Amino acid sequence: MLMWNLLLSVALVGAAADFEAQSLDGQTVAGQIASLDARQVVLRSDDGDTTLALGSLAALARRDPNTDARRKAKLWVELVDGSGLAAVDYAVKGDTARLTLCSGVAAEMPSRNVQWVRFSAPTADDEKLDKQWTDIIATKATADLLVVRKSGALDYLEGVQGDVDADTCSFELDKEVIPVKRPKVEGINYFRRTGAQLPEAVGQLATADGSRLALRAIELKEDAVHLTTPGGVAFDVPLSEVVRFDFSLGKIAFLSDLTVESATTVPYLDFKEPPAAIAASYQFRRDASFEGNPLRLDGKVYRKGLSLQSRSVLAYKLPGKFRLFKSVVGIDDSVRETGDVHVVIKGDGKVLWQGDITSADAAQELEVDVAGVKRLELVVDYGEDSSFGDWLDFADARVTK
Repeated sequence: MLMWNLLLSVALVGAAADFEAQSLDGQTVAGQIASLDARQVVLRSDDGDTTLALGSLAALARRDPNTDARRKAKLWVELVDGSGLAAVDYAVKGDTARLTLCSGVAAEMPSRNVQWVRFSAPTADDEKLDKQWTDIIATKATADLLVVRKSGALDYLEGVQGDVDADTCSFELDKEVIPVKRPKVEGINYFRRTGAQLPEAVGQLATADGSRLALRAIELKEDAVHLTTPGGVAFDVPLSEVVRFDFSLGKIAFLSDLTVESATTVPYLDFKEPPAAIAASYQFRRDASFEGNPLRLDGKVYRKGLSLQSRSVLAYKLPGKFRLFKSVVGIDDSVRETGDVHVVIKGDGKVLWQGDITSADAAQELEVDVAGVKRLELVVDYGEDSSFGDWLDFADARVTK
C-alpha cells in the first residue's frame, strides 16, 4: 500500500472548474473537487458525489486547462529533485536563489536546490543548441559549468559560480572572479556532490505555464495549493494555475510519455528513399490524431495515447518491472469508413497478441501480460485493403504494475 504523505484537507468552494480523475485501470470520473484529504478525493457532479481512494488514481486533471500560450518562459530552472520551472527571472545572492514563475508565483530557496538554469528558454528552432546543452549538462564535471554562446554554438568554462543578477554572472576562474555579462551566458550547471538521497516524490503537479513540481507534501488552503518538493522547496500555487496532479509515479507509465527506442515506418507506395514530407506524414503521433485533434474512438475522446499508420513499428525499453500493457485500440473516428490494419504486440521479440482491426470494428480494450518483458514493440501492419484510412489509435496506452 502506497504511503502518500499528502496533507490534503479542504472543502474547495473556489474549485468551480471540472476535474477528471483517472484510475490505474483506465476508468474516469469527472466533477468538481468537493474535498480532498490524505486518503481520498470527492468529485461532485449532477449525479452526486463520487469518492475515490488516492491510491487507486493515476491522475487528477483539469478538464479545461488554462494553458495560455502567450506566457512563454524566458528561462528554465531545473531543481535537484527533478522539478522543472518555467520562469521569467532568476537571481542568486550568497546562498539564496530567487525566481518568479511565468504564472507570477515567487519562490526563494537555498541555491543548493538548483541543479541548472538556462537563460534562453528552448524553442523548436534551437534543436542544434538543445542537443549541445543536453550534452554539456550531462558532462561529468568536478566544478560548476558556465555555459556561453559563441558564434551560434555553445561552450563552457569550469569554475565556481557566484552571485547572479539581471546583468551579471559572477564566475570564479583560476581564483579570479570574472563578471560575465548575462546576455553572453546561455546557462549554468551547478556541480552537486552525491549525498543523502532525497525523500521519494509521491506525485507531480503540472501548472498552466509548463512548470512541473515534484510533490513530497501538499495542502490545499482556500484557493491556493501549498506544496513542498522532495528538496524542501515550498511553493504556493493558485488553484486556477493547476492543470494536473499526477499520482502515477512508479505505478503506471503512459507510452506517449516514454522515450521511444526506435520508430520505423514503411509507406504504402514503394520509395527507395521517401521524400521528407512523406516520411513525416507517416510518423507516429503522441496524444493526438494525424489531423492534430484529440484521439477519438466510438465518440469518446482520449487525452493520452498513440496514433500509428500502416506500416509502423514502435519499440520501447520498459523503465521498470511492469506487469500489464493496457490500451483501447481502434481506427480513429476521423477515418472510420476505411481503416484496415493488422496489429501485433511483441515482448522481447515474442508475439504476445495479434489481431485484425477494421473500420467496422468497435474499439476494443487490450490487456496483455508483459511480466518480465524488457523491450515492448507495437506493430501496425497493412490489412487486406490499401493503406487509406489506416490510422490506428492506441488510446490510453500504458504499462502498469
